[in-house]
Amino acid sequence: MEIGVSIPRLPNPQGIKDFAIRAEELGFESVMAGDHILLPTAGTDQYPYTADGSFQRPTSEPFLETMTLLGFIAGITKTIKIGSTVLILPYRNPVVQAKMFASLDVLSEGRMICGVGVGWLEKEFDTLNVPYKQRGPLTDEYLGIFKCLWEQEHPEFTGETFQIDGIQFFPKPVQKGGIPIWVGGHTRRALRRTAKYGNCWHTTRQTPEFVAENMPYLKEQTIAAGRDPSEVTVSLKRTLHFTDMPGKEEGSGVPTGGIVIGSTEDVIEDVLKCKALGIDQLTYDFRVDGLEPQIEVMEHLAQHVLPVALG
Repeated sequence: MEIGVSIPRLPNPQGIKDFAIRAEELGFESVMAGDHILLPTAGTDQYPYTADGSFQRPTSEPFLETMTLLGFIAGITKTIKIGSTVLILPYRNPVVQAKMFASLDVLSEGRMICGVGVGWLEKEFDTLNVPYKQRGPLTDEYLGIFKCLWEQEHPEFTGETFQIDGIQFFPKPVQKGGIPIWVGGHTRRALRRTAKYGNCWHTTRQTPEFVAENMPYLKEQTIAAGRDPSEVTVSLKRTLHFTDMPGKEEGSGVPTGGIVIGSTEDVIEDVLKCKALGIDQLTYDFRVDGLEPQIEVMEHLAQHVLPVALG
């Protein structure tokens, strides 16, 4: 099992550098960045991971642009994998996005992870002039374009919105087999998308039991897509809070399903359960406010949980 962490939302270059370098020193497999271009001032009832759809974030919360942030992290680290959790695919031109990922894969010497999702915030789509109701088909088409441009020597693609021919696309990603695509989401459509295009199903804010219940369908759909199920792994992103770390009060994170709140021993048992259920990767963000407390929680996870849970 591999373990990754989410980068804190900080408009602070030194803070981001400190967090990413410490994650690398502690031996985490990946550091991941989320994606929003903007947030609404009036709130929303569309967030898919709370019972009432609320997404209570400060309107001034600093979401740095994801690809820019990943480029910064690539330049300050050496070995840790770098990825998006998840990039909202319909927001950006797919050819430009494919070039961004390929370029970062070259510059990072093969450390990129392409985590993608369809998005959920209609106000954000409207502001970006992207059709909200077409976000699923657009995501599928854009993933087809990624694979076309990354894999074909002479790319050709015909879709509903894009046609590609008579062009060259270099450099290609340096990773053998291409940049791994992690498909976010928790619906059956997300599982089918993973089966067709993905290397990993990267669901978020769900329980391990929910993930395990959906694994047979993922396997079924992967076989139906003509692929070997062993080619597709499973990742679960969760929010983590230790109750036995003195002085680490819960922060202002959004209450969601699948959150892990417990003692060090509880978290060890949870990791062991995830591993036993066949989950291949866990990505954590931390339910404390401020850079230093997040680094301390990350260190506690690495030093007191993972050596026991992963042996």
